[in-house]
Amino acid sequence: MITENYIKMCEMVEGIQELWKPENGDWVFWKITNSIKIITDHFETPNLEDFIWLPTLEQLQEMMPVNNVTSLVKHIKGAELRYHDRFDKNCVGYFTGTFYSMKELWLAFVMYEKYHKSWTGKKWEAK
Repeated sequence: MITENYIKMCEMVEGIQELWKPENGDWVFWKITNSIKIITDHFETPNLEDFIWLPTLEQLQEMMPVNNVTSLVKHIKGAELRYHDRFDKNCVGYFTGTFYSMKELWLAFVMYEKYHKSWTGKKWEAK
C-alpha cells in the first residue's frame, strides 16, 4: 500500500532518493500530475526532479547489508504498532500509530539502521 505518509517520507528522505537509478517496474510519484505511476518502456522520464521514487518492500529490504532480524524486531516493538482487523473500515492499512503500512515501517527501519535517522511524523531526525 502506498500512503500519503509514505510519499511524504520518501520525498523527505536523504540518501535513498540519490540511490535511485530508474528501471522498468519502479513506482514513482509524479509531482506534475500529482499521481502514482509505474515506470515502463513507454513511460518517459524527462526530469528526475519531477519524480519521487517510492521503493517497494523488496527494494527496501535489498538496501540492508545484512539480514538482522533482532534489530528489525526491536524496531517494530519501538514503533508501537497496534494490530487492527484488515476489514476495519475505520483504520488505514493494518496498523495505526506511527506507521500505516509495511512500506513506511521498512523505510523507517532502513533509515534508522543505515543513516541513524528516525521519522518524527513530519521529518527525518538524526538520532
